Amino acid sequence: MTEVILYIAHSIDGFIADRHGGIGWLKPYDGTDFGYDGFIRRVDAVVMGRKTYQDCRSFGTWPYPGKSTVVMTKGAPVDGDGLAVFDGRSPQEILIDLEHAGRKTAWIVGGGGPIRAFLDAGLLKRLILFQMPVLLGAGTPLWPPGRKSYTATLRRTTAHEIGVVETEYEIGRPFV
Repeated sequence: MTEVILYIAHSIDGFIADRHGGIGWLKPYDGTDFGYDGFIRRVDAVVMGRKTYQDCRSFGTWPYPGKSTVVMTKGAPVDGDGLAVFDGRSPQEILIDLEHAGRKTAWIVGGGGPIRAFLDAGLLKRLILFQMPVLLGAGTPLWPPGRKSYTATLRRTTAHEIGVVETEYEIGRPFV
């Protein structure tokens, strides 16, 4: 079965992008090792929303070479270069395809919509969160409102010297 993981940075006040949809507020932390290289080596599929995909394409070099990429969107494909599959189906259907393709680990890169969709479907089992020492005041929330409530078991916490707090949780069953 494909393991579905969220690995993401957020502000203290719970935003993954600023009020303009940007992630420039993360620049001061570029180059700091939070274990990303080891994490990305384990991942063989990435799932993201349309806006996150467009942001990734603006980086110049594709940040996920060799990874199967699914863009969750109800709209038309952003491009036709074959880098990603644009998919309007449910998280369950997407995960079935990833399993059939032999993918062992799927990273939900962002944004909030795909994160919540996989969580509400009961498919998101592990969270690796990086709370950055920044208060944005407004922006794209990490957790848009959802349909279910979950318990989470803390697996580890690491306080990095630069003020970033890394936490890993295992998601339990929904209780509402």
